[in-house]
Amino acid sequence: MAMNLTSKALRLHGGRYLFWDEDEQVLWLDLRKVFPAVGVIKVPSWDWMLLHQEGIPQYPPELDLLNWSLHSDLRFWLKPIPKWVVESCQLFPTHQLKLLHLAGRYPAMLELLDHSPMLAWHLVKLDLTEIQLQDLFQTKRVRMVERLGWPGKEDTLIFLRNLRLRKVNSQLLEQVEVCLLDEQRLAALTALPRINSMALSLAARFPQLIGKRLHQTLARLPCRPMQCQSMVALLEDVYRLADFLNEPDVTEQIGTCRYLIDVEQRYQAWLVGACPAGHHSIALFAIPKRLVALAEWSSLSLLQQQAWWIDHSEKPSDIELWAWYYEGEAVGALIKRSQTGRCSLLRCRQGQNQLPSAALQTQVELWLLQA
Repeated sequence: MAMNLTSKALRLHGGRYLFWDEDEQVLWLDLRKVFPAVGVIKVPSWDWMLLHQEGIPQYPPELDLLNWSLHSDLRFWLKPIPKWVVESCQLFPTHQLKLLHLAGRYPAMLELLDHSPMLAWHLVKLDLTEIQLQDLFQTKRVRMVERLGWPGKEDTLIFLRNLRLRKVNSQLLEQVEVCLLDEQRLAALTALPRINSMALSLAARFPQLIGKRLHQTLARLPCRPMQCQSMVALLEDVYRLADFLNEPDVTEQIGTCRYLIDVEQRYQAWLVGACPAGHHSIALFAIPKRLVALAEWSSLSLLQQQAWWIDHSEKPSDIELWAWYYEGEAVGALIKRSQTGRCSLLRCRQGQNQLPSAALQTQVELWLLQA
């Protein structure tokens, strides 16, 4: 059974490997059949974590037990843990159980988890001894962030305290690092009352828009990771087309927009006004078809509301545009073919300039292996 400890299969069916011992107040996780090297994991109860000072078990860092489906045995173990503690630990892709255990044992870590979960998680990742952690808890928080290689100043603490993320992935972690280590980004973000994933993504990818009306509006909106990806893709489209058209003051034009729908409308106005004449109908089928003529690229541009024709005008010989129908919508995929014939995906859109769904993304990846 080849899988890692964070695999979807374990999240869905991990209950068959769990056993809650009521007398001992221990959750046993028996992975001997699927991960012989890991074997049996003993996870003590929340009360035990709070009251006992024995050594913390060596939990596998990638074991995201808090995200597993709620099997009855897991439910018994979770019940005493404060909901906000579980939700804070669930944010992170690794080290969940160690973070939970340290938060139960040390009030200082519990407070950090409450006020600055990103800082708490990074301290756990340092893999310090408990003595080293206790020493660190006696210092000021600016010393903690310095220990992580971040600027030891109040702005860093404000930034970490104001982060409001629903789920942390590798992309968001990279964006946090980018913004923490850049003085301009850090100073601008600390002026916001809250920093959600949209505000963070925009600041990391488009620093010229920091502090603009659009940035301030996005920081107030609830958002999910897929919405952040859509936002970044849209802004990349806008800047790509504006650069091609030599549009003046594009940052000011985009920055003064209130919502992303306003940005989308501006992009569509530029696209329709500048797109070379193309047929409004194009013969597409379920099987991908390579588009060659500028008229075909233009037709797909108008059909999908994506400025594909820019790439035709500037494209080197190794760039190809393919299109097909998927579940009633036109799909466009821009690929780069190496001299060995290997293909890499540069950009993909489905109807109305949307990013591909998970199912379509899988289909595209399989198609690229065969293309």
